[in-house]
Amino acid sequence: MPLPYGRRPHRRLGIRTVLTAAATAVALVGGLAQAGGAQAADGYPFVNLGDSYSAGASVFPQATSAATFCSNSLVNYSHLVAKRHGTPVADVSCAGATTENLNRSQYRWQGPQISAVGPATRLITLTIGANNNGLFNYSTSACQQAWLSAPLSAAPCRDEFGTSLVDKINSSTYPDLVNALRHINRAAPRARVLLVGYPQIFPAVGTALCSVSLLTAPGDIEYLHRAFAALNDAMRRAAAATHATYVDMTKVSTGHDACAGDRRWVEPTLGAVSFPAMHANTRGQQAMADQVMAALRR
Repeated sequence: MPLPYGRRPHRRLGIRTVLTAAATAVALVGGLAQAGGAQAADGYPFVNLGDSYSAGASVFPQATSAATFCSNSLVNYSHLVAKRHGTPVADVSCAGATTENLNRSQYRWQGPQISAVGPATRLITLTIGANNNGLFNYSTSACQQAWLSAPLSAAPCRDEFGTSLVDKINSSTYPDLVNALRHINRAAPRARVLLVGYPQIFPAVGTALCSVSLLTAPGDIEYLHRAFAALNDAMRRAAAATHATYVDMTKVSTGHDACAGDRRWVEPTLGAVSFPAMHANTRGQQAMADQVMAALRR
């Protein structure tokens, strides 16, 4: 069954585009693509870029052919989309990636992610932006350390960082996203680009139990929820500015955050069943795949 790419704004792409010989090339060298090795000269038909949320860093089984430290899952959302339609994906996403790593090598043994795309590429998925300006590290380890250092404070992380997290999203991450998406458009002018938002990691309201599971002060849970809401909004605006499709995960993931118990799509710091913590689990990746498929049908 051909992948339903849909219609990219301002570009003539039929919704039932058939992948031809290039798909065979992906099947033959899929492992090399995952490891950042040899690339098809004109790019692969379906390419997955991005960070650990694209890679499925906490989801097993992991791809043994993936580049070292990238932590690509064989059942991340791009692989699930590919499997549903029998279409191979060249997955060059990598844990820890920033927008800069789309165009510049993240590790010496790994080429820029953008090298996997080209004129033959018809579909690109990616989740990116949380590692820009250290947002993810601040929201996890730095805020956890702030709480452990000041356990009686209502919001020690907010006290330390104030509006800087959101300020950097708007002043730096947003233009970086726009520039990255424009570069992707130039490299793969016939591709439909789907920028997949982050599911809700932190609930809108912090509780004592949630605070313990995330090692984060209740007030900071709300603070970080707003920061990631700002990031998703920046991603939405960047997609609109570059004629990409934004895949919104916010509404569907409400009530499935890291503190949602058996309903969670993101693993907490304490009590996680897969690692690294604070990443989308199997159900989270499945939900992201569902939203990608819904977007492709529109």
